[in-house]
Amino acid sequence: MRRIFLRECYSKIRRIAGYVTDFWAVLSEKKTSNIKSYFWTVPNRKENAIMPMNLIIQKKRKELGLTQEQVAEYLNVSIPAVSKWEKGSTSPDISLLPLLARLLKIDLNTLFCFQENMSKQEIDVFCREITKITQTDGFAAGFEAAERKIQEYPHDEPLLHCLTVQLDGLLAMSGLPDKEKQHYDTILVKWYRHLTESNDSKISYNANYMMVSRFIRNGDYDKAQEILDLMPDKEDAASSMADKQILQINIYLRQGETEKAVKALQNSLLIALTKVQMLLWKMVDAELENSGVQTAKNIAGIASKMTALFGLWEYNAFIAPLQIAGTEKNANECILLLQKLLAAMCAPWDTSSSPLFYHITKTSDPKQMLPAILSEMENDSAYDFLRNCDEFKELLAEYKILCKNSD
Repeated sequence: MRRIFLRECYSKIRRIAGYVTDFWAVLSEKKTSNIKSYFWTVPNRKENAIMPMNLIIQKKRKELGLTQEQVAEYLNVSIPAVSKWEKGSTSPDISLLPLLARLLKIDLNTLFCFQENMSKQEIDVFCREITKITQTDGFAAGFEAAERKIQEYPHDEPLLHCLTVQLDGLLAMSGLPDKEKQHYDTILVKWYRHLTESNDSKISYNANYMMVSRFIRNGDYDKAQEILDLMPDKEDAASSMADKQILQINIYLRQGETEKAVKALQNSLLIALTKVQMLLWKMVDAELENSGVQTAKNIAGIASKMTALFGLWEYNAFIAPLQIAGTEKNANECILLLQKLLAAMCAPWDTSSSPLFYHITKTSDPKQMLPAILSEMENDSAYDFLRNCDEFKELLAEYKILCKNSD
């Protein structure tokens, strides 16, 4: 059991690292095909009818727990009149609309069923702004700013999707105590549940993915399996043969748009390599659980060599070896690997000189993960075997000072 617990601890480090890796993989591509799908296709600015007014009235009335009789009494109209509004056979008199909107706790724009969506560029800019706010003013300030924007655009699902996934990642990297995280986590789960019902298949798929991941982390495997069984399988033979991205690249090449083709290829390669790395880390987990320590070590070696071979972020090279050292409670090796891992975290991945990824633009500072990693090292009992090591204490103190100075 302790071995499993230790692996869970080091898997947290991988999970936090995954947020940064996925950000780099997706920000240039702006698609939802990546493993965790941090961004997606966003519609151009337009005004669109969300749903007919009759459905808005009915939906909001039920959400507030009001009866048709109560609505009729408040507006001084008959109950059949309210019933006809909700059936769509008639509409409220224009003089009643402000009162009706107030009763339903919505504005007139929402009541009229028109809501302006943010453009793709506006969503990108605002998401970057949220990251900056959390860095300078703290996670709470960033979360509140996001909530205000969601209230401003209550029907903009791409915006909600963007902010939910972004805040989820930022929360994981915040270093906040679990009790403080719980409040935000409850809201994020509510948003994810809403997104699972989206008519946009990409948004609903990604929301379901995140919900399954949460159920697995919480040990609720039956619920995780229930949702997973309803999700389409993206790994079947047909989908792998009919790769839309390859067709898009062929079009770019035939049209002479070679730079677009190269950029798309680099993004696709990074996404594929990210998935391979995650599979290797999971294989290490599985072998350790199956008492295949030597096999796990061999796989860890392959995972580490992969980082150098493809010129990936150096941080990734130390994750699998740290799994092994932590399971074996090898204090000296753990401290050495933690020193390298933390140093790599403070050295952003430079893609400019890479022949494979020079179009991949760095968009986030990996040092954002530092508070979360240090919090795990300081508070998780899986590190108890290192508590009496002077090198471990010095390492914690050194990077806590670095975090404080960077605030």
